Amino acid sequence: MFQNKAKELISLIPTKHSNVFNVQLNLDCQTRFIGMIDKSGEGTFLTNRTEKHLFRKLNALGINHFLLSQCSIPFKNIVINYCGQKLYSTRQYFLEKGKTINFSKQGYELQLLVPIDELNLKTARFFERSTGFQDDLFQYVS
Repeated sequence: MFQNKAKELISLIPTKHSNVFNVQLNLDCQTRFIGMIDKSGEGTFLTNRTEKHLFRKLNALGINHFLLSQCSIPFKNIVINYCGQKLYSTRQYFLEKGKTINFSKQGYELQLLVPIDELNLKTARFFERSTGFQDDLFQYVS
């Protein structure tokens, strides 16, 4: 299912739910969990962010570049729990509109960042419609 590099950098760890996996990032200096993937439907990457994750220069939040670009890791939608609110996007939006920043000097990895004000259902749906995707995004979002 995964290529060798994907197995090394990103691991999907099964949970008690057959369609939900914890996403583990395996860096040289550390291993950490960066979110979960729910494979039901089109798949959703869910993650938590706090104010310490905010890239203030762009007022943006980031997601691991490799996770987003690795098509063998199945998900379409993104839900970010940020300071008590849910922010929404899609993998394709991050890939096409995100700004690439490398945080390797700080001990982190290459990330794609999107401004907070673009992380909402309206922007995600408009983007998907304008790029030819007609699916009902986030149909399971309450």
